[in-house]
Order: sequence, then structure tokens, then C-alpha cells
Amino acid sequence: MQGKIAIKRQRETYDDLSKVLFVDSNILNYASFYPGKLLGSTLTVGNLTSCEQIVELSVDASNYTFSKRALSAKFHLTQETSLPFPLDSGKDQLVNSEVKHESWFIENPISKELTKRITLKLGPKAEQEFIIVVRSPSANLKKAGNNMLSIINIGVLTYKDEQFGVKESFEDHLKAHYGNSMKEFLRDRKKLT
Repeated sequence: MQGKIAIKRQRETYDDLSKVLFVDSNILNYASFYPGKLLGSTLTVGNLTSCEQIVELSVDASNYTFSKRALSAKFHLTQETSLPFPLDSGKDQLVNSEVKHESWFIENPISKELTKRITLKLGPKAEQEFIIVVRSPSANLKKAGNNMLSIINIGVLTYKDEQFGVKESFEDHLKAHYGNSMKEFLRDRKKLT
């Protein structure tokens, strides 16, 4: 009797995304705005590697609140950082305005549609500009404790050993391993985001 044993090896992810991608700004500050209006700010994401990377940007809707201490540490915030509201007053938790108002979007650079998540192939040493759009709510935000804070998550859906554009093209990989289905690829890579 013969049998096949499938050995699934553990895939290695990137430990330090700052060696794979660069982002031109950690903080987008819209300062003041009028209720019900759309505002956009440019965010540039670049690929620092010599192979293609599959990159995903998404509006954070999974966290209801953010810790001020965690935000300060993650984004290296200081008193000089230009935020439209102070981080050193009140409670430690800030409400994620995306959960509260559903007002953050990423503009698709090709179709110009506003979306909450976008996945694209970024060529070697290439960069892409995105417009991050906020639609200010019609409600008055001047009440104490209100803000328009949210986070745009940026991640790589590529494993370290996949060198798209060097070893094989992403399109060939998609065809060979996912039946040419981007949906299946994204379902498989969901754990990387």
C-alpha cells in the first residue's frame, strides 16, 4: 500500500516591514473641516525590494478604541507632533472614528472608486500614491472627547521566499496555485494582514 504524505512547510513572513515598504507619512492631519464635506490627503507607499510585492491597504474597522499610549509608541508621537487634539488629556482610550462614523476611504488609483480595502501588485523599487479620503460627519464633533482618528493598515501579502518578477511572475503563481483566482489568493493570505 502506497500513501502520500503532504508536508506543509512553515512559510516565512517579513519581520520588519520597514525594509520592504516605505510610507511617506505616518500621520495625515486634516486639521479642520466642515461637516458633510470630503477631504483627501496623499499617501505614498513604495516597494524597497527588487521583486514585486502584493500590498494591501485597509481602513481599520476592527478596533473600537485605540490606546493613547500604544499610538504614541507606535507612531513616535511627541508634544511637537501636529495633531488636532491633545493625546495627554483625559482617558487613555480614543474611539476609532471609522467604527463610529464610517467616514474613512482609500481611493483606488485606477478606477477612482472609494473603498475600505485595496490590494495591488507593487513593482520592484516602485511607488504608488493613494488618496486617503475622510468624509466628515454631519454631526457636531466639537463635543469633548470627539475626534476623527483612525488607522490605515498597510501590509504585505507576500512571503519572503516568493520573489515575484524574479523567480516567477505573480500571474503565473496565481494560475498555478490558486486557479487564477485572486479571491482564493486573498482568502489564503488573510492571515498575513
